[in-house]
Amino acid sequence: MRSAALAQGTSAAATNFVLHLPRLPPVIIATDVIAHEGNEEAWAQLQGVSIAQVEVPIGAWRAPYLHINTPEPVVLSGTARAGLQLPQKEWLELDLQPGDCVYFPLGWPHRFRNAGSGVLRAYFNYGHEQRETVEVTV
Repeated sequence: MRSAALAQGTSAAATNFVLHLPRLPPVIIATDVIAHEGNEEAWAQLQGVSIAQVEVPIGAWRAPYLHINTPEPVVLSGTARAGLQLPQKEWLELDLQPGDCVYFPLGWPHRFRNAGSGVLRAYFNYGHEQRETVEVTV
C-alpha cells in the first residue's frame, strides 16, 4: 500500500524519491538544445551526483564537448547518432535506439545528433555534483 502511494505521488514523502526533471528551469546548452539539470541544490537526495534531461530537436547536433571531472552515461528516449573521439583522435560513430545506453569516458570528446523523427530526449548521469564541461573544436 505504501509503495503504491509513493508511485502515485500521493504521499508527502514522495518528494524524497521523485524528481520531475521537466519541471526544473531549462538551460540552453547549444543552439536549440535545452537541458533540465538536477543536482543536490534541486533535490537533496542527489548528494555527490547530478543528472540532466536533454532535449534535441530533429536533425540538431550537440556539438563536441567533454567533461574534466566525471564520465557520462546516457540513456536515450529516441534515435541518435553519437560520436566518441578515441585516444588516437579517430571518431567512433554509434547509431543509438530508444532505451540504449552509451558511455562517454572522463575526458573523451563526444557529440550526438537527433537522427529520429521526433524530439530526442537523453538522460545524463554524472558522478559529480557540478560537472565541468569543455566545448571542443573539431
